[in-house]
Amino acid sequence: MKIKSISFLFLVISSSMAGNTWSTTLETGDDLFYGLRDGIVLSNGSTVISIAGPFENPFLICLDGEGEILWYRHILEFEGTSRAFESNGSLVTLEDGFAACFHSEPRATGIDTDVAVVRLDSSGEILWTYILGETDEAVWMSTDIIACSDGGVLVTGCPGMQIPDGFAFKLSSDGSQEWLTPPEAMAGFALSAVETDSGDFLILVLDEYSNSTVVQQVSSNGQVSSPRTVAETTIQFKMKYINGSLWVYSPIEDNSVQAFRLDEDFNPVQTIKIQLPQEYEARSADILEDRFLVSGGTEDGNALIAMYGFDGSLLWEKQYNTGGMDFLYSSTYLDEGILALGRAQQFLDDFSVFLLMKADHSGYVEGASVSGDGTLLIESETLCVDLLSPGWLAACSVVMNENDAAISSSDIMEQTGLKTGYLWIPDWQSLSGSNGWLVYAIPSMETEGSLEDGFAALLELCPDTYFIWVSQGWERNVMSIEEFF
Repeated sequence: MKIKSISFLFLVISSSMAGNTWSTTLETGDDLFYGLRDGIVLSNGSTVISIAGPFENPFLICLDGEGEILWYRHILEFEGTSRAFESNGSLVTLEDGFAACFHSEPRATGIDTDVAVVRLDSSGEILWTYILGETDEAVWMSTDIIACSDGGVLVTGCPGMQIPDGFAFKLSSDGSQEWLTPPEAMAGFALSAVETDSGDFLILVLDEYSNSTVVQQVSSNGQVSSPRTVAETTIQFKMKYINGSLWVYSPIEDNSVQAFRLDEDFNPVQTIKIQLPQEYEARSADILEDRFLVSGGTEDGNALIAMYGFDGSLLWEKQYNTGGMDFLYSSTYLDEGILALGRAQQFLDDFSVFLLMKADHSGYVEGASVSGDGTLLIESETLCVDLLSPGWLAACSVVMNENDAAISSSDIMEQTGLKTGYLWIPDWQSLSGSNGWLVYAIPSMETEGSLEDGFAALLELCPDTYFIWVSQGWERNVMSIEEFF
């Protein structure tokens, strides 16, 4: 039995990718819970996306300026001994690299969750990892991460979705915690943060007790000020500085987008609300100097990016289709173009794939053809990367022929009673990279008997057997049979 591919992430790149615009779809197997969480463009022009899902190890993929894979890897691998960092997946660009922020889920217990921040360089090497909550049983969940002017990062969070007692913590450029806001300093759900010109921070907080949205200022050493109300609503706003002005805006609420420009005392001095057409399902909005960038989908099954003026006028729109039902969950306006994330639903195969696009500032994607109604049609080719980690496997032997691997795997199973298999080593980055087939056993019985007897028989048959962690991570982790048990 060949188990070379347990599950796949298919990378589909449009056939023409000249210039700095491209389109990519990511197709996962039916048994995967992975979801596309975030995407950023680094200072060198490459794009990094984060993928995470229940009980799985977070996954990162980096693409170059033409949409081709530069590298990919697992991070924060839990190796079956601790909780998976399966939620959030926010990314932020830093000098010569980026940071990723995840948290674990409380599951049924509702307690003891952690937040993890990982700093990587542009080549995907991990520079440091910081975990909040590893030594306690408190509930820590993250909501936002921003880059700081001193090279560090600020993270906001709460005990759970829309649960009060928000917090923020500051990490230095080397990953050391500089401060954590005191308990109960924020009486609501911390939404997002920005850094001021003075080096202080503003935290946007949803206060369900007063049914309002407030701003709290946090000094550069972590001292929290009293809340100031900025909106009499509990919409989950975001904050952004534009040309020195602070804006609070809604990504999308009831198929509309609204924004408030605040003065230095956090009083609204300009209010804007735009109701989007009923035939569009808007999912996200990014605010610019005098415009909104909106993304979502249409009734016809096309993905949508549109630009609206503050007066509600449509400045331009682009619709995209990969051959089925397409939709965009987010779009971000960058100096070098527009980065958009979403999904595509294929009619014939009845599966959903992730959709990733890098467009120019007018929404055009290189290589797309234009249909009679103006829709940009995207045709693709497919590549694949294995996502799910086999995890700890007992490495029995390496053979050069697949048929020999199948025979050896069957023989070991018959003589030990253990479940066995084999895989192609170059498919997994945590292995040596030699061109061979790894025959392995796992700590589970195929036939009746005890694991102790099974592994005792395995060591007699293959005395050099040891456990190795198999994944798309770059670290090589091994242990003896005795250590594993």
